[in-house]
Amino acid sequence: MNLETIISQFGYPALVIGLLLEGETVLVLGAFMAHRGYLNLPLVILCGCVVSFGADQFFFWMGRVKGSQFLDSRPTWKPRIEKARSLLGQNMNLLSLGVRFMYGLRTVLPFVMGMSKFDPKRFALFDLLGSVLWSLTFSLAGKFIGHLIEAIFKDFKRHEAITIVGVMIIAGAVWLYHSWLARKQGTI
Repeated sequence: MNLETIISQFGYPALVIGLLLEGETVLVLGAFMAHRGYLNLPLVILCGCVVSFGADQFFFWMGRVKGSQFLDSRPTWKPRIEKARSLLGQNMNLLSLGVRFMYGLRTVLPFVMGMSKFDPKRFALFDLLGSVLWSLTFSLAGKFIGHLIEAIFKDFKRHEAITIVGVMIIAGAVWLYHSWLARKQGTI
C-alpha cells in the first residue's frame, strides 16, 4: 500500500480522531495533505469546524447537566477550573468566540461556561464563529507550510512519505508531552 492509498482510505477518520487529541497540529497536517492533493481542503476545514464545535458543545452541555457532580469525581481538574472561572468576569461573548484558541482551557472553559448558566444559544453562535476562525487559521497555516516546503525542497515528492510520518510522530510526541505535563501538574 502506498501513501496515497492509505491517506485516501484513512485520512478523514484519522483527521477526526487527531482533532480530538491534538487539534492544531493535526489540522495543519491535514491542510498540508490537502495541499499535496491527498485530501480536500474545504473538507479538512469543515472537519476542523465540526469537530471543534462538537467538542465545545459537548463540554458546555456536560457542565450544564452534570456540573458539580462531575467535578467532584475529578479533583485534578480544580486548577484549570479555577483559572477558567476567573475568566468568566470577562466579556462572555468574546470568551465564547476565543475558547478554541485557549490551549489548556478549551475543555474546561466550555464546561465552566455551561455551569455558569451562560445562554446556550449565544454560546453556540459565538463558539461556531470561533470554530470557523480556528479551523480557517490553522488550515491556511498548513497550506502555507505546504507552499513553503515546496519552495525550499524542489524534489519534495521523493521525501514526502518520511516527512509526513515524521510530522505525525512529532504531533504524537507533542500530545504525549502535554498529557504527561498535565498529569505531572495534576491538571487532568
